[in-house]
Amino acid sequence: MAADRRRRITLFLLGFAAAGLAAGYALKAPCISGDWNDGKQYRRLCYSDIVPLYGARGLSEGRFPYLDSTAETRAAHQDVEYPAGTGLYFGAVAKTTTTLVSFFNANTVGLALMGIAAAWALSSTARDPRRVLLFAIGPPLILYAFHNWDLLAVGFATLGLYAFWRGADGWAGMLLGIGAATKLYPAFLLPALALAAWRRDEKPPWRMAALFVLGVAALNVPLLIANYEGWKYPWDFQSSRAPNFETAWFMVFRHIHPDYAGLATWYPTFANVASGVLFLIGAGVLIVLESLRERPRPFALGFGILVVFLLTAKVFSPQYALWLLPFFVLLRLPVWSYVAFVVTDAAVWISISAYFTAVQYASGDPAFRLNVTEVTVWLRYGVLLILLVLSRRAEELVAAPPGRAPEGAPVPLTA
Repeated sequence: MAADRRRRITLFLLGFAAAGLAAGYALKAPCISGDWNDGKQYRRLCYSDIVPLYGARGLSEGRFPYLDSTAETRAAHQDVEYPAGTGLYFGAVAKTTTTLVSFFNANTVGLALMGIAAAWALSSTARDPRRVLLFAIGPPLILYAFHNWDLLAVGFATLGLYAFWRGADGWAGMLLGIGAATKLYPAFLLPALALAAWRRDEKPPWRMAALFVLGVAALNVPLLIANYEGWKYPWDFQSSRAPNFETAWFMVFRHIHPDYAGLATWYPTFANVASGVLFLIGAGVLIVLESLRERPRPFALGFGILVVFLLTAKVFSPQYALWLLPFFVLLRLPVWSYVAFVVTDAAVWISISAYFTAVQYASGDPAFRLNVTEVTVWLRYGVLLILLVLSRRAEELVAAPPGRAPEGAPVPLTA
């Protein structure tokens, strides 16, 4: 009876996820033709990286990511700057489509399926399935589902969390590895799961680690062998990339150099080193503190590590908000903290869109709008700090895995 009720609830929640994804597509629909001469991509919040990259990375001309990379295309920044899994995905999509609109639509199919898969995994794992609505119809899903390709990694990462919850540590490692080959962030969840598995089994989780490496290698090694320079380009690009507008790194620097002089020279290198060191210190402290607990909380620790990354990273793209959404389902975080995060995050995207409109289309005062953006950026950082503090005492809201009820596991859902 309980299983039947759980299945009905899951189908109900998947329907909401489909509705949220449909709303996300409707938001982007006015922009998919690429006719952006009037700046509507910012005024209507329908900008998507999928649209300009179709032509800018040679996909419209039949070039395949990484494999067709040359010294000339790299020098002209016409190569794909994303990890292997993402480039392989949209490269394959480009080979099966012939126009920008069909390319966008085909991409959304795979992204939507991964969003549905994440919602299914959450509805199965969550102690209180109603919290899945925070993901399924959450503002970040609507705003960013088709902004970039991050839903691919979100799907793999969430399925990896589900596999770990079921006790399938090897599958968890493999899924996180494939996710990390698509977008780096799922790799940050591996230490949290590995620590919990180590304490649970009282032995190192070698199988999880080995299959994680296999998942990463499966997508990267063939490209590395086929065209090393093309495979390496994303890492070269990201290491030399200047901090983006939505980060503390940019906002601090703009007050040092109001004309942003130096952002293309020494500052990216400094930001790379400083942000990396701060992230490793912050993540290391969280791991040590969690290891001191009698029963480590893998989901809470994983969430905390992601928050530390967002606090320290030199790039904070809009769609990164999707990374945190599953954890609002799996952790007992106050509803007000969720509201504060989605509101401040949306405020950053709205304000930066207004700034880009002023700069690129001479509409409004760019300096004033950038000042507004800075306020929203610092507000979002404040909320992230609060989330980090809350994660230290957050209860994990996961149901008991089917067929077993380990010590300390929550009571499963009953009819």
